[in-house]
Amino acid sequence: MKLLNIVGIALGVALTGGAAHAQNVGKIRIAEADSFSAEDLPQLIAYARAKQRGVEIQATALKSDDIAFQSVLNGQMDMGVGDSYEAINNLKAPIRNIYQIRKLAYVPVVDKTVYPDWKSLNGQTFVVHSRGSGTETMAQIMEKKSGIKFDKISYVPGSEVRVVAMQRGNIKATYLDLTSSKVLIDSDPKRFGALPVQDQDASDSTFYVSTKFAEANPRAVQILLEELLKAAKATAADPSWPAAQRKELKLLPDLADKEVAEITPYFTRAVAAGIFPVDGGGKTAAQADVDFLSLAGKLKSETSGGLDAYWDFKPLEAASKAVGAK
Repeated sequence: MKLLNIVGIALGVALTGGAAHAQNVGKIRIAEADSFSAEDLPQLIAYARAKQRGVEIQATALKSDDIAFQSVLNGQMDMGVGDSYEAINNLKAPIRNIYQIRKLAYVPVVDKTVYPDWKSLNGQTFVVHSRGSGTETMAQIMEKKSGIKFDKISYVPGSEVRVVAMQRGNIKATYLDLTSSKVLIDSDPKRFGALPVQDQDASDSTFYVSTKFAEANPRAVQILLEELLKAAKATAADPSWPAAQRKELKLLPDLADKEVAEITPYFTRAVAAGIFPVDGGGKTAAQADVDFLSLAGKLKSETSGGLDAYWDFKPLEAASKAVGAK
């Protein structure tokens, strides 16, 4: 378990002056399944702004979505980032989603000299990020929609790692994030291409919270959600905003120059694809997630329950009202 220096140290140094004058509202311990990258800037900016308003954010990097969820369930953490639906359903856990951070935005890419369409993948190997990941669910759904059956689904964590594996010919078909899919296809457009998919609103990651913590700390939770909404709306209005805020708030100081140069192009693509919802997802996201996971067979209709079994909409509604979100 590693405390993320970005929030625990860098933000503390950058915002000491602002935080010193803010009323102490409370502390939120957040379990993250991975370390931060430039794609997480709206989230990091929200953490920084919440700190300026008196909410101490302590983010801890854990090894997986499962461990992050367990840490919230066991009371070691207050909130988590990731996928919680199956665990909530299976364990009847007193945990609820409260905010959609980003929608699933992965592109199915193939060596088109081998697999020109979905039908040609029948009986073949398809590679995804990890067991239980959104990419695995998307692959399972495409099996059903395309009327095919993969020989097996293999797991190779990290889009960047899968790009290299595709280029070396070690794998032939996978899902990649927006940036990585562009890098791969641009590297050899005659060899690599994207397969068609339908747009959908299901979540790549959400904030979920212990119901006990949410009830005891409504003001701290609302402030964080307000700042998340503001960051999403500002990014949608101006994709260069995250890069400017990174510089102002001294976030992610160790990014390489190449990564810094890619920040605004990435958010330009992400905004065009509608990855970051400006309304926090709410009931639209909840319904899309339940439908998505049910179609993949990960939630059974007879046990899934209603949307309230997975979400508490009240914190987002309060935050939306406060910032004037529609």
